[in-house]
Amino acid sequence: MKWNSKDVTLRAKAMLAAMLLASPLVAAPPVWASSPGGAPVGPGPASPAAGSSASGSGGASTGTATATKNGNLAATATGDGITVTTNISALLGRHLDFTGTTAAGDAGDTVLVQRLASTAGWVSVASGTVAAGGAFSIQWRTNYVGRLTMRTVLEQAATASQAGQAAPTLQITVYRPAIATYYGKGFFGKKTACGQVLRRTTLGVASRTLKCGTPVQIFYGGRTIVVPVIDRGPFANHASWDLTQATAAALGITGTETIGAVSG
Repeated sequence: MKWNSKDVTLRAKAMLAAMLLASPLVAAPPVWASSPGGAPVGPGPASPAAGSSASGSGGASTGTATATKNGNLAATATGDGITVTTNISALLGRHLDFTGTTAAGDAGDTVLVQRLASTAGWVSVASGTVAAGGAFSIQWRTNYVGRLTMRTVLEQAATASQAGQAAPTLQITVYRPAIATYYGKGFFGKKTACGQVLRRTTLGVASRTLKCGTPVQIFYGGRTIVVPVIDRGPFANHASWDLTQATAAALGITGTETIGAVSG
Protein backbone atom coordinates (compact mmCIF):
# COMPACT_ATOMS: atom_id res chain seq x y z
CA MET A 1 0.00 0.00 0.00
CA LYS A 2 1.41 3.44 -0.90
CA TRP A 3 1.21 5.66 2.21
CA ASN A 4 1.23 9.43 2.39
CA SER A 5 1.95 11.28 5.62
CA LYS A 6 -1.75 11.56 6.47
CA ASP A 7 -2.25 7.80 6.11
CA VAL A 8 0.77 6.97 8.27
CA THR A 9 -0.41 9.37 11.00
CA LEU A 10 -3.91 7.88 10.90
CA ARG A 11 -2.56 4.35 11.14
CA ALA A 12 -0.26 5.23 14.03
CA LYS A 13 -3.17 6.79 15.94
CA ALA A 14 -5.31 3.72 15.32
CA MET A 15 -2.59 1.44 16.67
CA LEU A 16 -2.07 3.64 19.73
CA ALA A 17 -5.80 3.56 20.51
CA ALA A 18 -5.82 -0.24 20.28
CA MET A 19 -2.85 -0.49 22.63
CA LEU A 20 -4.48 1.74 25.24
CA LEU A 21 -7.45 -0.63 25.36
CA ALA A 22 -5.32 -3.59 26.35
CA SER A 23 -2.15 -4.12 28.35
CA PRO A 24 0.59 -5.18 25.96
CA LEU A 25 2.55 -8.33 26.56
CA VAL A 26 6.16 -7.27 26.94
CA ALA A 27 8.26 -10.28 26.06
CA ALA A 28 11.61 -10.49 24.34
CA PRO A 29 11.44 -13.36 21.86
CA PRO A 30 14.15 -16.00 22.21
CA VAL A 31 17.02 -16.24 19.76
CA TRP A 32 15.61 -17.42 16.45
CA ALA A 33 17.10 -20.53 14.90
CA SER A 34 17.21 -21.31 11.22
CA SER A 35 15.78 -24.49 9.75
CA PRO A 36 18.15 -25.70 7.04
CA GLY A 37 17.31 -29.32 7.77
CA GLY A 38 13.66 -28.93 8.63
CA ALA A 39 10.82 -30.46 6.72
CA PRO A 40 8.86 -28.10 4.45
CA VAL A 41 6.39 -25.86 6.24
CA GLY A 42 2.84 -26.83 5.33
CA PRO A 43 0.03 -24.34 4.80
CA GLY A 44 -2.10 -25.81 7.57
CA PRO A 45 -1.60 -26.87 11.19
CA ALA A 46 0.22 -30.11 11.83
CA SER A 47 -1.96 -33.18 11.86
CA PRO A 48 -1.20 -36.68 13.17
CA ALA A 49 0.59 -39.05 10.86
CA ALA A 50 -1.12 -42.13 9.50
CA GLY A 51 -1.67 -44.69 12.23
CA SER A 52 -1.70 -42.05 14.94
CA SER A 53 -4.43 -40.21 16.78
CA ALA A 54 -4.88 -36.76 18.28
CA SER A 55 -6.90 -35.51 21.20
CA GLY A 56 -7.41 -32.20 22.96
CA SER A 57 -9.91 -29.78 24.42
CA GLY A 58 -11.49 -26.81 22.75
CA GLY A 59 -11.92 -26.05 19.09
CA ALA A 60 -12.96 -23.38 16.68
CA SER A 61 -15.24 -20.66 17.98
CA THR A 62 -18.08 -18.95 16.21
CA GLY A 63 -17.97 -15.95 13.87
CA THR A 64 -14.62 -15.13 12.28
CA ALA A 65 -12.99 -17.61 14.65
CA THR A 66 -14.42 -20.47 12.58
CA ALA A 67 -11.24 -20.06 10.50
CA THR A 68 -9.17 -21.15 13.50
CA LYS A 69 -8.29 -24.65 14.58
CA ASN A 70 -7.35 -26.17 17.91
CA GLY A 71 -3.57 -26.15 18.33
CA ASN A 72 -3.58 -27.69 21.81
CA LEU A 73 -3.83 -31.27 20.61
CA ALA A 74 -1.82 -34.24 21.82
CA ALA A 75 -0.95 -36.81 19.14
CA THR A 76 -0.16 -40.48 19.77
CA ALA A 77 1.51 -43.02 17.49
CA THR A 78 2.41 -46.70 17.88
CA GLY A 79 4.96 -48.86 16.05
CA ASP A 80 7.92 -51.21 16.59
CA GLY A 81 6.61 -51.98 20.08
CA ILE A 82 6.72 -48.28 21.05
CA THR A 83 3.83 -45.96 21.87
CA VAL A 84 4.64 -42.23 22.08
CA THR A 85 2.62 -39.07 22.73
CA THR A 86 3.51 -35.40 22.21
CA ASN A 87 1.85 -32.05 21.45
CA ILE A 88 1.42 -31.08 17.80
CA SER A 89 2.33 -27.42 18.46
CA ALA A 90 5.40 -25.88 20.10
CA LEU A 91 7.27 -22.59 20.21
CA LEU A 92 10.89 -22.32 19.16
CA GLY A 93 13.26 -22.61 22.11
CA ARG A 94 10.68 -24.23 24.40
CA HIS A 95 10.69 -27.81 25.73
CA LEU A 96 8.51 -30.38 23.99
CA ASP A 97 7.79 -33.61 25.88
CA PHE A 98 7.72 -37.07 24.28
CA THR A 99 6.28 -39.64 26.69
CA GLY A 100 5.37 -43.27 26.20
CA THR A 101 6.14 -46.91 26.73
CA THR A 102 8.10 -49.60 24.95
CA ALA A 103 7.65 -53.36 24.97
CA ALA A 104 10.69 -53.84 22.75
CA GLY A 105 13.35 -52.56 25.14
CA ASP A 106 14.58 -53.26 28.65
CA ALA A 107 15.03 -50.96 31.63
CA GLY A 108 18.12 -48.83 31.07
CA ASP A 109 17.93 -48.91 27.27
CA THR A 110 18.19 -45.57 25.44
CA VAL A 111 15.27 -44.16 23.46
CA LEU A 112 15.99 -41.58 20.75
CA VAL A 113 13.72 -38.81 19.45
CA GLN A 114 14.67 -38.09 15.86
CA ARG A 115 13.76 -35.43 13.30
CA LEU A 116 13.60 -36.10 9.58
CA ALA A 117 16.03 -33.72 7.85
CA SER A 118 15.70 -33.02 4.15
CA THR A 119 19.29 -34.01 3.34
CA ALA A 120 20.70 -35.88 6.34
CA GLY A 121 17.85 -38.33 6.93
CA TRP A 122 16.92 -39.07 10.54
CA VAL A 123 18.80 -36.87 13.02
CA SER A 124 18.69 -37.52 16.77
CA VAL A 125 17.60 -34.44 18.73
CA ALA A 126 16.99 -35.83 22.23
CA SER A 127 17.28 -39.06 24.20
CA GLY A 128 16.01 -40.71 27.36
CA THR A 129 16.23 -43.93 29.33
CA VAL A 130 13.66 -46.70 29.60
CA ALA A 131 12.45 -47.06 33.19
CA ALA A 132 11.24 -50.22 34.91
CA GLY A 133 7.99 -51.26 33.28
CA GLY A 134 8.98 -49.80 29.91
CA ALA A 135 8.00 -46.15 30.43
CA PHE A 136 10.08 -43.23 29.12
CA SER A 137 9.89 -39.43 29.15
CA ILE A 138 12.08 -37.27 26.90
CA GLN A 139 12.33 -33.48 26.54
CA TRP A 140 13.46 -31.79 23.34
CA ARG A 141 14.36 -28.10 23.38
CA THR A 142 13.02 -27.16 19.95
CA ASN A 143 15.62 -25.62 17.63
CA TYR A 144 13.98 -25.82 14.20
CA VAL A 145 10.98 -23.93 12.83
CA GLY A 146 8.39 -25.48 10.56
CA ARG A 147 6.29 -28.56 10.07
CA LEU A 148 8.49 -31.44 11.18
CA THR A 149 8.31 -35.22 10.97
CA MET A 150 9.44 -36.86 14.22
CA ARG A 151 9.91 -40.47 15.28
CA THR A 152 10.90 -42.39 18.43
CA VAL A 153 13.21 -45.41 18.21
CA LEU A 154 15.39 -47.54 20.48
CA GLU A 155 19.07 -46.67 20.12
CA GLN A 156 20.14 -50.25 19.42
CA ALA A 157 17.66 -50.41 16.54
CA ALA A 158 18.62 -47.03 15.06
CA THR A 159 21.59 -48.49 13.16
CA ALA A 160 19.78 -51.60 11.93
CA SER A 161 18.95 -51.66 8.23
CA GLN A 162 15.25 -52.04 8.94
CA ALA A 163 15.21 -49.41 11.72
CA GLY A 164 12.31 -47.01 11.70
CA GLN A 165 10.34 -48.65 8.94
CA ALA A 166 7.51 -49.14 11.42
CA ALA A 167 8.67 -46.71 14.11
CA PRO A 168 5.96 -44.41 15.54
CA THR A 169 6.00 -41.21 13.47
CA LEU A 170 4.29 -37.89 14.25
CA GLN A 171 3.88 -34.51 12.54
CA ILE A 172 4.43 -31.41 14.70
CA THR A 173 4.68 -27.68 13.99
CA VAL A 174 7.30 -25.50 15.68
CA TYR A 175 6.46 -21.78 15.53
CA ARG A 176 8.83 -18.82 15.65
CA PRO A 177 7.87 -16.38 18.48
CA ALA A 178 7.35 -12.80 17.27
CA ILE A 179 5.61 -9.58 18.30
CA ALA A 180 2.36 -8.83 16.47
CA THR A 181 0.06 -5.80 16.31
CA TYR A 182 -3.25 -5.41 14.50
CA TYR A 183 -5.01 -2.73 12.43
CA GLY A 184 -8.37 -2.03 10.86
CA LYS A 185 -10.35 1.04 11.89
CA GLY A 186 -9.52 3.95 9.63
CA PHE A 187 -8.34 1.66 6.82
CA PHE A 188 -11.52 -0.20 5.90
CA GLY A 189 -12.46 0.46 2.29
CA LYS A 190 -8.88 1.30 1.29
CA LYS A 191 -6.68 -0.83 -0.92
CA THR A 192 -3.79 -2.71 0.67
CA ALA A 193 -0.30 -2.84 -0.78
CA CYS A 194 -1.26 -6.16 -2.36
CA GLY A 195 -4.18 -4.58 -4.21
CA GLN A 196 -7.25 -5.81 -2.33
CA VAL A 197 -9.81 -3.73 -0.47
CA LEU A 198 -9.56 -4.09 3.30
CA ARG A 199 -12.88 -5.08 4.92
CA ARG A 200 -13.89 -5.78 8.51
CA THR A 201 -14.03 -9.48 7.62
CA THR A 202 -10.71 -9.62 5.75
CA LEU A 203 -8.40 -12.32 7.08
CA GLY A 204 -4.76 -11.53 6.41
CA VAL A 205 -1.48 -10.20 7.70
CA ALA A 206 0.98 -7.45 6.78
CA SER A 207 4.66 -8.32 6.33
CA ARG A 208 7.63 -6.15 5.45
CA THR A 209 9.34 -8.79 3.30
CA LEU A 210 7.12 -11.74 2.33
CA LYS A 211 5.47 -11.82 -1.09
CA CYS A 212 1.79 -11.04 -1.38
CA GLY A 213 -0.28 -14.18 -1.00
CA THR A 214 2.31 -16.08 1.05
CA PRO A 215 0.43 -18.24 3.59
CA VAL A 216 1.33 -17.58 7.23
CA GLN A 217 0.36 -20.01 9.95
CA ILE A 218 -0.17 -18.30 13.33
CA PHE A 219 -0.40 -19.87 16.79
CA TYR A 220 -1.81 -17.96 19.75
CA GLY A 221 -3.81 -18.87 22.85
CA GLY A 222 -4.06 -22.51 21.80
CA ARG A 223 -5.54 -21.62 18.39
CA THR A 224 -4.01 -21.76 14.93
CA ILE A 225 -5.03 -19.97 11.76
CA VAL A 226 -3.60 -19.75 8.24
CA VAL A 227 -3.92 -16.36 6.49
CA PRO A 228 -2.26 -14.77 3.43
CA VAL A 229 0.06 -11.79 3.29
CA ILE A 230 -2.13 -8.93 2.00
CA ASP A 231 -0.26 -5.75 3.00
CA ARG A 232 3.04 -4.15 3.96
CA GLY A 233 3.97 -3.40 7.54
CA PRO A 234 4.02 -3.26 10.52
CA PHE A 235 5.30 0.22 11.32
CA ALA A 236 5.40 0.35 15.14
CA ASN A 237 6.24 -1.43 18.41
CA HIS A 238 9.15 -3.38 16.89
CA ALA A 239 6.55 -5.85 15.63
CA SER A 240 7.20 -8.47 12.95
CA TRP A 241 3.55 -8.94 11.93
CA ASP A 242 0.49 -6.70 11.60
CA LEU A 243 -2.75 -8.70 11.68
CA THR A 244 -6.02 -7.52 10.20
CA GLN A 245 -8.74 -6.84 12.73
CA ALA A 246 -10.63 -9.99 11.69
CA THR A 247 -7.53 -12.15 12.14
CA ALA A 248 -6.83 -10.67 15.57
CA ALA A 249 -10.45 -11.20 16.62
CA ALA A 250 -10.40 -14.84 15.46
CA LEU A 251 -7.39 -15.51 17.70
CA GLY A 252 -8.64 -13.44 20.65
CA ILE A 253 -5.92 -10.79 20.32
CA THR A 254 -6.84 -7.33 21.65
CA GLY A 255 -3.47 -5.58 21.72
CA THR A 256 0.22 -6.03 21.01
CA GLU A 257 1.05 -9.68 21.73
CA THR A 258 3.71 -12.32 21.19
CA ILE A 259 2.50 -14.95 18.74
CA GLY A 260 4.05 -17.97 17.05
CA ALA A 261 4.32 -17.93 13.26
CA VAL A 262 5.65 -19.93 10.33
CA SER A 263 5.41 -18.98 6.67
CA GLY A 264 5.62 -20.76 3.36
